[in-house]
Amino acid sequence: MYQILNDDEIKKFLATARLRDPRDYTMSFLAISTGLRCSELIGLFVEDVAPYGDISTILIVPERIGKRNVKREIPITHETRTVLKAWLDIRSTRDSTASLDSFLFISHHTHKPLSSRDFQRIVKDISIRSIGRPITPHILRHTFATRILKQSNTRVVQVLLGHARIQTTEIYTHINSEDTRSAVDKVLIFDK
Repeated sequence: MYQILNDDEIKKFLATARLRDPRDYTMSFLAISTGLRCSELIGLFVEDVAPYGDISTILIVPERIGKRNVKREIPITHETRTVLKAWLDIRSTRDSTASLDSFLFISHHTHKPLSSRDFQRIVKDISIRSIGRPITPHILRHTFATRILKQSNTRVVQVLLGHARIQTTEIYTHINSEDTRSAVDKVLIFDK
Protein backbone atom coordinates (compact mmCIF):
# COMPACT_ATOMS: atom_id res chain seq x y z
CA MET A 1 0.00 0.00 0.00
CA TYR A 2 1.36 3.39 -0.97
CA GLN A 3 1.45 6.24 1.50
CA ILE A 4 -0.28 9.50 0.80
CA LEU A 5 -0.55 12.78 2.65
CA ASN A 6 -3.93 13.65 4.15
CA ASP A 7 -5.29 17.22 3.97
CA ASP A 8 -3.82 18.22 7.33
CA GLU A 9 -0.40 16.83 6.41
CA ILE A 10 -0.48 18.64 3.05
CA LYS A 11 -1.13 21.94 4.84
CA LYS A 12 1.68 21.33 7.35
CA PHE A 13 4.07 20.20 4.63
CA LEU A 14 3.41 23.24 2.44
CA ALA A 15 3.53 25.65 5.39
CA THR A 16 6.96 24.32 6.35
CA ALA A 17 8.13 24.47 2.74
CA ARG A 18 6.96 28.09 2.50
CA LEU A 19 8.97 29.03 5.58
CA ARG A 20 12.02 27.15 4.34
CA ASP A 21 12.44 28.72 0.91
CA PRO A 22 10.31 30.08 -1.97
CA ARG A 23 11.96 27.70 -4.46
CA ASP A 24 11.32 24.65 -2.28
CA TYR A 25 7.74 25.77 -1.64
CA THR A 26 7.09 26.21 -5.35
CA MET A 27 8.61 22.84 -6.20
CA SER A 28 6.57 21.12 -3.49
CA PHE A 29 3.36 22.90 -4.43
CA LEU A 30 3.86 22.07 -8.10
CA ALA A 31 4.54 18.41 -7.31
CA ILE A 32 1.37 18.07 -5.22
CA SER A 33 -0.81 20.00 -7.66
CA THR A 34 0.37 18.37 -10.92
CA GLY A 35 1.65 14.91 -10.06
CA LEU A 36 4.88 15.49 -11.96
CA ARG A 37 7.61 12.88 -11.70
CA CYS A 38 10.71 14.07 -9.83
CA SER A 39 12.77 14.08 -13.05
CA GLU A 40 10.07 16.06 -14.87
CA LEU A 41 9.83 18.67 -12.13
CA ILE A 42 13.55 19.38 -11.99
CA GLY A 43 13.78 19.27 -15.79
CA LEU A 44 11.28 22.09 -16.36
CA PHE A 45 12.40 25.23 -18.15
CA VAL A 46 10.84 28.63 -17.49
CA GLU A 47 9.21 28.45 -20.94
CA ASP A 48 7.40 25.23 -19.97
CA VAL A 49 5.29 27.11 -17.41
CA ALA A 50 5.39 30.58 -18.98
CA PRO A 51 5.81 30.06 -22.73
CA TYR A 52 4.95 33.64 -23.68
CA GLY A 53 5.99 35.34 -20.48
CA ASP A 54 2.68 34.68 -18.74
CA ILE A 55 1.91 31.59 -16.67
CA SER A 56 -0.01 29.13 -18.80
CA THR A 57 -3.24 27.43 -17.74
CA ILE A 58 -1.84 24.18 -19.16
CA LEU A 59 1.52 22.75 -18.18
CA ILE A 60 2.94 21.01 -21.20
CA VAL A 61 5.38 18.35 -20.10
CA PRO A 62 7.72 18.33 -23.10
CA GLU A 63 9.05 15.21 -24.77
CA ARG A 64 12.58 16.00 -23.58
CA ILE A 65 11.63 15.27 -19.96
CA GLY A 66 8.52 13.08 -20.26
CA LYS A 67 8.96 9.38 -19.60
CA ARG A 68 9.44 7.48 -22.88
CA ASN A 69 9.81 10.93 -24.52
CA VAL A 70 6.03 11.36 -24.45
CA LYS A 71 4.57 14.87 -24.25
CA ARG A 72 1.50 15.43 -22.09
CA GLU A 73 -0.66 18.29 -20.86
CA ILE A 74 -1.68 18.94 -17.27
CA PRO A 75 -4.19 21.69 -16.44
CA ILE A 76 -2.91 23.94 -13.67
CA THR A 77 -5.14 25.71 -11.21
CA HIS A 78 -5.32 29.43 -10.54
CA GLU A 79 -3.65 28.84 -7.17
CA THR A 80 -0.77 26.95 -8.80
CA ARG A 81 -0.35 29.70 -11.39
CA THR A 82 -0.20 32.26 -8.57
CA VAL A 83 2.54 30.27 -6.81
CA LEU A 84 4.50 29.94 -10.07
CA LYS A 85 4.15 33.67 -10.83
CA ALA A 86 5.46 34.57 -7.38
CA TRP A 87 8.41 32.21 -7.88
CA LEU A 88 9.25 33.65 -11.31
CA ASP A 89 9.16 37.17 -9.85
CA ILE A 90 11.55 36.13 -7.07
CA ARG A 91 13.76 34.18 -9.47
CA SER A 92 14.09 37.11 -11.87
CA THR A 93 15.39 39.32 -9.05
CA ARG A 94 17.86 36.62 -7.95
CA ASP A 95 19.15 35.76 -11.43
CA SER A 96 19.37 38.56 -13.96
CA THR A 97 20.54 36.10 -16.64
CA ALA A 98 17.37 33.97 -16.39
CA SER A 99 15.65 33.45 -19.72
CA LEU A 100 12.79 31.35 -21.07
CA ASP A 101 15.17 28.49 -21.82
CA SER A 102 16.65 28.54 -18.30
CA PHE A 103 15.83 25.79 -15.84
CA LEU A 104 12.89 26.74 -13.62
CA PHE A 105 14.59 25.47 -10.47
CA ILE A 106 18.31 25.88 -9.87
CA SER A 107 20.72 25.47 -6.98
CA HIS A 108 21.13 28.55 -4.78
CA HIS A 109 24.86 27.87 -4.53
CA THR A 110 25.99 26.62 -7.93
CA HIS A 111 23.21 28.16 -10.05
CA LYS A 112 23.07 24.87 -11.92
CA PRO A 113 19.98 22.69 -12.36
CA LEU A 114 18.91 20.66 -9.36
CA SER A 115 19.21 16.89 -9.52
CA SER A 116 16.47 14.42 -8.64
CA ARG A 117 18.49 13.61 -5.54
CA ASP A 118 18.42 17.29 -4.53
CA PHE A 119 14.62 17.35 -4.69
CA GLN A 120 14.37 14.05 -2.82
CA ARG A 121 16.53 15.52 -0.04
CA ILE A 122 14.43 18.71 0.07
CA VAL A 123 11.16 16.76 0.35
CA LYS A 124 12.58 14.46 3.01
CA ASP A 125 13.79 17.39 5.13
CA ILE A 126 10.51 19.30 4.83
CA SER A 127 8.43 16.23 5.65
CA ILE A 128 10.45 15.31 8.74
CA ARG A 129 10.13 18.87 10.04
CA SER A 130 6.42 19.20 9.21
CA ILE A 131 4.75 15.81 9.66
CA GLY A 132 7.40 13.92 11.61
CA ARG A 133 8.15 11.27 9.00
CA PRO A 134 10.23 11.15 5.85
CA ILE A 135 8.48 11.04 2.51
CA THR A 136 9.66 11.11 -1.11
CA PRO A 137 8.56 13.08 -4.17
CA HIS A 138 6.79 9.89 -5.26
CA ILE A 139 4.49 10.23 -2.25
CA LEU A 140 3.56 13.73 -3.49
CA ARG A 141 2.77 12.24 -6.92
CA HIS A 142 0.69 9.48 -5.33
CA THR A 143 -1.15 12.03 -3.18
CA PHE A 144 -2.05 13.97 -6.34
CA ALA A 145 -3.28 10.79 -8.06
CA THR A 146 -5.40 9.76 -5.10
CA ARG A 147 -6.99 13.21 -4.78
CA ILE A 148 -7.79 13.35 -8.50
CA LEU A 149 -9.27 9.85 -8.41
CA LYS A 150 -11.73 10.94 -5.72
CA GLN A 151 -13.06 13.58 -8.14
CA SER A 152 -12.72 11.69 -11.41
CA ASN A 153 -11.79 8.24 -12.71
CA THR A 154 -8.78 6.03 -13.32
CA ARG A 155 -8.53 6.98 -17.01
CA VAL A 156 -8.19 10.69 -16.15
CA VAL A 157 -5.50 9.87 -13.58
CA GLN A 158 -3.70 7.73 -16.19
CA VAL A 159 -3.59 10.63 -18.65
CA LEU A 160 -2.49 13.19 -16.05
CA LEU A 161 0.29 10.94 -14.73
CA GLY A 162 1.45 9.96 -18.20
CA HIS A 163 1.07 6.22 -17.76
CA ALA A 164 1.13 4.08 -20.90
CA ARG A 165 -0.87 1.31 -19.22
CA ILE A 166 -3.94 1.59 -17.00
CA GLN A 167 -2.52 -1.20 -14.80
CA THR A 168 0.29 1.13 -13.76
CA THR A 169 -2.25 3.72 -12.67
CA GLU A 170 -4.21 1.17 -10.67
CA ILE A 171 -1.08 0.46 -8.62
CA TYR A 172 -0.94 4.13 -7.61
CA THR A 173 -4.55 4.25 -6.57
CA HIS A 174 -5.90 2.59 -3.51
CA ILE A 175 -9.34 2.33 -2.06
CA ASN A 176 -10.01 2.00 1.64
CA SER A 177 -13.12 0.82 3.45
CA GLU A 178 -14.18 4.41 4.15
CA ASP A 179 -14.12 5.17 0.40
CA THR A 180 -16.20 2.13 -0.47
CA ARG A 181 -18.70 2.76 2.33
CA SER A 182 -19.10 6.40 1.29
CA ALA A 183 -19.62 5.43 -2.36
CA VAL A 184 -22.26 2.84 -1.51
CA ASP A 185 -24.01 5.21 0.90
CA LYS A 186 -24.19 7.92 -1.79
CA VAL A 187 -25.50 5.62 -4.50
CA LEU A 188 -27.78 3.32 -2.57
CA ILE A 189 -30.10 5.77 -0.87
CA PHE A 190 -33.63 4.73 -1.83
CA ASP A 191 -35.81 6.40 0.76
CA LYS A 192 -35.43 10.07 1.48
